[in-house]
Amino acid sequence: MGGLSASDGACVLWKNVVIQLRKSITVRSAKQAFDLLSARWPVSDGKAYIAALEACEGVDDGHVSDESALELFLLALKEAEIPYSTEIER
Repeated sequence: MGGLSASDGACVLWKNVVIQLRKSITVRSAKQAFDLLSARWPVSDGKAYIAALEACEGVDDGHVSDESALELFLLALKEAEIPYSTEIER
């Protein structure tokens, strides 16, 4: 799969991840996911939460791929039992 990576300096679009907290929130990037995880997450522990937080931060410095961060973010959503759906960005 020859897509762009964060290390190329390009922003790789995530699928839209629509989650349900008090209202619907659409997350479109690792940065948005990191902001949500660090400021508005309903729990502050859990293996998936910590892995997702570290991965989303790692995308910014090129150490983690967007795809890996997205997978870990979805696992953190499951761990916290937050309903979500994904849409492919077109």
